Amino acid sequence: MGNQLTGIAPSQIFPVEYYFSDLPECSFDLNLGSTRFFKVARAKHKEGLIVVKVFAIRDPSLPLKAHRDRLDEIRKLLKNVPNALPFQKAMITDKAGILIRQYVKDNLYDRISTRPFLNSIEKRWIAFQLLQCLSECHKLGVYHGDIKLENVMVSSWNWLLLTDFASFKPTNLAEDNPADFSYFFDTSRRRTCYVAPERFIKTISSSSVYSMASTVSSSSGSSIAPPSPSLIIHADEIKTGDLTGAMDIFSLGCALTELFTEGSAPFDFSQLLRYRIGEYEPSKVLEKIEDTNMKKLVQSMMQKDPSARLSA
Repeated sequence: MGNQLTGIAPSQIFPVEYYFSDLPECSFDLNLGSTRFFKVARAKHKEGLIVVKVFAIRDPSLPLKAHRDRLDEIRKLLKNVPNALPFQKAMITDKAGILIRQYVKDNLYDRISTRPFLNSIEKRWIAFQLLQCLSECHKLGVYHGDIKLENVMVSSWNWLLLTDFASFKPTNLAEDNPADFSYFFDTSRRRTCYVAPERFIKTISSSSVYSMASTVSSSSGSSIAPPSPSLIIHADEIKTGDLTGAMDIFSLGCALTELFTEGSAPFDFSQLLRYRIGEYEPSKVLEKIEDTNMKKLVQSMMQKDPSARLSA
């Protein structure tokens, strides 16, 4: 949607259970982790286990209604896409914006490190499902915006569900402010970066990008400043179509690289910015892919030039 939310320092922090007072049909079950962007919990519902994501409202001027409407639209568009699991309910209360979807135990990041390990045929089947799902989504005008292994859920029989469609996350990010990337896209704190290079924009202070990027990729304990408040835009400025299929293709190429290299990530934040200007190549990681055809595929998907990437 091209819309961008931003974090505002809270005056008081509440646990995720606090927001369940607005969900009488659900009961809190398990805390799945919290970041400055979302508080996430597993909850019990009469139809089964669900995931509840809570965005605490700090600024009432944020365009939450427009985001909710777009998520409802995505849910309706993807109802017949078998490998897609959009948010099944989006609601706004006085205290928070709340997203709800079905709970699935394992994501693909967890699966690649769990015995029995995936064999080559299973990996190809997974890759096929992801490409097919992306193709169907793009035909419907739906772009994911944040494809990574954590957002690919997998069943015990290797059926995949692409989830957590991120229409509410910013399309463009300032290349000299790693805090914005960390806030929206590095919620797992793995330091990997699968955001397409064309989504990073230059700013006046972009000359300091490498020193700031090094701060982000140094250690998981490093402190990060809150995102820039200048990135807030209002509902009447939200535009559809800013995300593109080529952006999703790049992110999926990175995810498939990690899948076929047993967990080797092609980029972290600083490496992707260097790749964007031709100062880095993920060749050492790609060399670990034994399947020649798959190696050629992901190389095509991760082209710097969006027009050089094939569609799903």
